Amino acid sequence: MSTKSIWRLPRIGSGMVITFGVLVSLIVLLCSGQLVGWDPTWRIFGVFPLQPPFFDMHIVMDYAACAAEGFDAYVPHSCNPTNFNIPPIWLWLGFLGLNGSHSTWLSVAIIVSAVGVMVVLFKGRSVADGVLALVAILSPSVMMGVERGNLDVLIFALVGGAALIYEEQRTGRITGAIALLGLGILLKLFPMFSVALAARFNRRTFLFAIVITVFSLAYLAAISEYIPLIRSNVPTTFLLSYGYKAPFLGLDRLLTKAGLNPTGLADTWIPLFLGILTLIFAAAAALINFHYGRMFCTVTNSVAGTAFLFGSGIYCGTFLLGTNFIYRLMFLLLCLPQLQDWQREKSNEKKRKIERGLFATVLSALWLNGNWIGQSTFLLVMPQLIDWLLFFGLAAVLMSNFLNSAIPGTSSRLAASQPV
Repeated sequence: MSTKSIWRLPRIGSGMVITFGVLVSLIVLLCSGQLVGWDPTWRIFGVFPLQPPFFDMHIVMDYAACAAEGFDAYVPHSCNPTNFNIPPIWLWLGFLGLNGSHSTWLSVAIIVSAVGVMVVLFKGRSVADGVLALVAILSPSVMMGVERGNLDVLIFALVGGAALIYEEQRTGRITGAIALLGLGILLKLFPMFSVALAARFNRRTFLFAIVITVFSLAYLAAISEYIPLIRSNVPTTFLLSYGYKAPFLGLDRLLTKAGLNPTGLADTWIPLFLGILTLIFAAAAALINFHYGRMFCTVTNSVAGTAFLFGSGIYCGTFLLGTNFIYRLMFLLLCLPQLQDWQREKSNEKKRKIERGLFATVLSALWLNGNWIGQSTFLLVMPQLIDWLLFFGLAAVLMSNFLNSAIPGTSSRLAASQPV
């Protein structure tokens, strides 16, 4: 009589691939860091490093410690060579006795939390899905946020956690998601763009968007005296940045290096006009597809769909802020599960090409925006084109889904238009 072994190998899936890949990367970082140092190690990952390690976290903690001693954190260079440009709630850490010496463990904690969210988000998916997710995670854009110990990593964990919790038929889960997003808004403001969930329009997503909007406006009013100070302290540069102003700043940088006069277009109405014009074209594309009953990139009522709406909303919203450092592109990771689901759907070739193209554009944005090639012309042209194309594509998807879900009778009309 034969007996079966009670020992079984763990099922290999996307979560295990991501976990294993991150652990291997960590080992490479630690070993390389001991052998050649912090700076050369991060250049292996295509990241332009800064000292001290976890530079951005040091800035926050330095200003928090100074504020506890009575310094005005919003005075430029008052406590650190880099300006303080985030909401004042972070300064409360100084009253808890935290300072720059705590930067390393705080950075490690938020990085671990973000990795945990990614593992859970991809849990149960295929090995191929995990490999693609790992490729995106190890991109220069995402790894720049890790190297800096940037607070966007924490916000990513909060927004991703909200996507995992949210479930439209359970009020408790909706409340939990709003709580996580509300904390994110308190800490960094831009999670307010999670109102893009209303693109999957129904009564609950509409109420969700209303609550987030009201909370965001109330918070902005409460800290209104700090908003101009935050804006003035935020660096504006094209290098390692995305946003509607970035290519114009890059053009002036190239002209200056060539000994020519800069155009100064970044400070005019033209960049914002082009951003609005792109939104108009995206709306036109959505309306045309709606009119002819074409459905593509339909966001599902699932964790993957919710994460996609949060990630795409934050990308489009922050794009219209002017410039953002590329580590904020990490929120595109939230779009990956839905993008992967679309690849497995049976559909016509034109629809598949659009969905594949959007997937490729997201991966290109994550990889090409880094400083790994180091050529100013390349950094101006290719990544900026990708960023604008992605802005158009994601905006069109959001508007198309809103039209298809908000206007009564759409589903039956579209079903009737499909060939039998």
